[in-house]
Amino acid sequence: MIRNERQYRTTLRQRQMLAKTLDALGASSISLPAGPGSPEPGDRAAQVVGLQRASLVGQLAELDAQLREYEQLRAGQLATARVPSLADLPDALVRARIAAGLSQRELAGRLGMKEQQIQRYESDGYAGASLSRLREVMDALGVEFEGDVELPTSDTSLSSLRRRLRSLGFDRSTVDKRLLRDLSGTTSQAKVLAAAERVARLLAMPVQELLSTDPVPAFATTGRFQVPRSAAPERLLLGDAQTVRTIIDEIAATIAPQPESAHLDSEILLRATLRYAARIGVPVLALRDPGAFHGACFSRDGRSVIVLNHASDSPARWLALLPHEFRHLSDPARGDRRTWIEPGDLDTWNESPEEQDAHAFAADVLFYGRADAVLTQAVEAAAGSVERLKSVVPAVAANADVPADVLANYLAFQLTRRGINWWGTASTFQLQSTPWRAVTDQLLTQLDFNALDPVDRAALMDALAA
Repeated sequence: MIRNERQYRTTLRQRQMLAKTLDALGASSISLPAGPGSPEPGDRAAQVVGLQRASLVGQLAELDAQLREYEQLRAGQLATARVPSLADLPDALVRARIAAGLSQRELAGRLGMKEQQIQRYESDGYAGASLSRLREVMDALGVEFEGDVELPTSDTSLSSLRRRLRSLGFDRSTVDKRLLRDLSGTTSQAKVLAAAERVARLLAMPVQELLSTDPVPAFATTGRFQVPRSAAPERLLLGDAQTVRTIIDEIAATIAPQPESAHLDSEILLRATLRYAARIGVPVLALRDPGAFHGACFSRDGRSVIVLNHASDSPARWLALLPHEFRHLSDPARGDRRTWIEPGDLDTWNESPEEQDAHAFAADVLFYGRADAVLTQAVEAAAGSVERLKSVVPAVAANADVPADVLANYLAFQLTRRGINWWGTASTFQLQSTPWRAVTDQLLTQLDFNALDPVDRAALMDALAA
């Protein structure tokens, strides 16, 4: 970005030199010796010249864009008084000064400062400026924020922002590695504010509230958020579990056609279920963060999204979560809740009617509506002995046409209800893969990153990169 007349003149000279080099390159000929198996000298020379020309053209285009912006700002042809976000403020202040026809010296004079201080502020993105100084510069240039964005009332350190996020229920790893991962040590006020704005956007709360000391609900541990009944969105219409499973099987057949005698494994079923979610317009986001929830679903303005949060490499464990969340999205018992968060561990039995209904729906999808019958078969085959269950899982699973790891997990979950921990045994049946990657790969096919604003795009990229 060009900030003053000196930089403008320097950029003009750079452009002139590059243009001359490009012209000279077009008029030159290059001859290179040919080695064994190498292209003819003329071909190699043409390739080298082509690469050099492409590089020069790209540099010229970048310089032209900077020169054009500065000239338009200087001529008052660009609107600069409104700033969309805290992150845009440093560059917006530079643009507003140029558009106002003020030099760095003249702005410094208005503020009772030395010209060198304004130069330092602008060169490092106002990193060393306090909130009070930022307000003074904004007032001097007539710059305002758009919408509800505004500066906090007092300076905020990185450590206080970190403590605030911990108080909202986020664990240390999520705060340091996800929410504030680009910040460490001594961090400028401008960068802290930009990070706070991004986090506040994710939490759908004003940045001033995030940076205040007033108590707020613990977002990361709250099970449900409610809104007025009039704001409840349309609910997803899925149909019965048998219909859902039939469609999933049809999709699975297109992913990996199987002989009639073969059984689908849990990885193929997971991928097919993800494609089913995409077909009904529900994106699924994968997280592997330690936290207070293992699954969640959100709805707004008739659109829904599912979040799965699991550290396991077992596709069967991830597979069980998906139809469970499908049910929550379509369940009339959801009432006026736009957000449904599954607190606690996935392996924990939950007696609430909504959870039991979602468990039953997921089991019906995974077992073709015969979950109780398959459970009875397994118990009878093991003669009622928990110790013998492991030996009968493969045969019962094959007879029921379900993956062995899916059956093992269902048995472990049912035994949890009776106070028996069978998850260690169930783990021996698990197919190991990268289910979180399968979820992310499917999501990437549904995303249009160009449609997202910078704050939302950065937050989503952070989530997908973990």
